[in-house]
Amino acid sequence: MLPEPVRYRIASGKLDVKTLREIRLRIGRGLMIETADGECWLGKEGGFVRKERDAYRVTKEDVKVALELLTGYSVYAFEEELRQGYFTVEGGHRIGVAGQTVTEDGRVLRLRHISFLNLRIAHECIGCSKELFRRLFGDGTFYHTLLFAPTGCGKTTFLRDLIRLISEAGKRVGVADERSELAACYQGAPQHDMGPRTDVMDGCSKAEAMRMLLRSMTPEILVADEIGLREDAEAIRVAAGSGCKVVASAHGGTLEELQKNPMLAELWEERRFERYVRLEKRGTEFLIGAIYDGNGKEMKEWST
Repeated sequence: MLPEPVRYRIASGKLDVKTLREIRLRIGRGLMIETADGECWLGKEGGFVRKERDAYRVTKEDVKVALELLTGYSVYAFEEELRQGYFTVEGGHRIGVAGQTVTEDGRVLRLRHISFLNLRIAHECIGCSKELFRRLFGDGTFYHTLLFAPTGCGKTTFLRDLIRLISEAGKRVGVADERSELAACYQGAPQHDMGPRTDVMDGCSKAEAMRMLLRSMTPEILVADEIGLREDAEAIRVAAGSGCKVVASAHGGTLEELQKNPMLAELWEERRFERYVRLEKRGTEFLIGAIYDGNGKEMKEWST
């Protein structure tokens, strides 16, 4: 999915794809690669260097060709997603885009000149949430649960594996996969292991997907990644009122940061979630930082 000059240079270096996190193309700047060990740059002749001055410079043609390859030469088919600043490709990899916008009445109509690409590499990590599952759901009791962490701390990866474990434990799971990052559906079929009792609603808003799943698939557990809008909160209330448990994730480094989002603050005041799980990154590892009850009290016997 990358243009030949970039692909050739990356292939000439030794790169453990299991540690790959992001590939960033910025016109006129060095091509940056982020791995679990940190940042590096693609060298002018191939391989990887530590300083941008020694890096291969991304051209306008590189970004143009990369965009064509990533969209299967159908950029217009991704126009709706591009207006939101990203699109998702086969395998669940999320492509962030930036550049010059065309607006009308303050609303983005389209991106005219895309000059920046961020390829966020999706990783399926089977078993990473096993300990979290044991602590939260091991005795058969399921809680309304919110996972939270800053960007890049493994929320989606943990949530994806948690879906699989809950499904394997005998519960029907409905997944509202707005950006195709959890199940990585390709032509409707999940590319990641979601478990035997999981149904996925892919490609529409989380709130609408949750409502559709509740109406059609009778889930016992409803899952949504990166909630944050008021309509998400209303869908969660409807799910809880129907007796369905909700497991979700959100951005935030602390409980206090979560409450800066008005929607999450409302759910906090309502004590809508019964467990809060803070994830964190230590070095190259993603770990459970702490588990809190619905009142925000750390459950230290579970957080060790």
